[in-house]
Amino acid sequence: MPDNNARLIRFDGGPMVDPVPGKPKQPLTGDASFLSVKAFDHPKARAGVWESTAGAFQADNAGYIEFGYIVDGGCRLVDPDGAVHELAAGDAFVMPEGYAGRWEVDRYVKKIYFISLTR
Repeated sequence: MPDNNARLIRFDGGPMVDPVPGKPKQPLTGDASFLSVKAFDHPKARAGVWESTAGAFQADNAGYIEFGYIVDGGCRLVDPDGAVHELAAGDAFVMPEGYAGRWEVDRYVKKIYFISLTR
């Protein structure tokens, strides 16, 4: 049943308030560190802002689909077959469920994300 009292949730890619620090679960090179803020959290979906410093790390989208929009900096997403996708501010992308490529961040990247849980 729809929630008739649901309200729009707004957020932007500007400075984060009370970000949560993190590290890659599967680092490959460098010493990347993350900051993130969840703007929306639901049993089937979540959205927020995420940023990473330099490093390379494995992506593992087991159990979810992710839409991302780069708001600052840049990176490369490298598919398992070696195809390289250069991403910069203004670029949008979707990582399908099961995506197992890798992130390569030379300096810094910041994205707005929306995740739909599939399990």
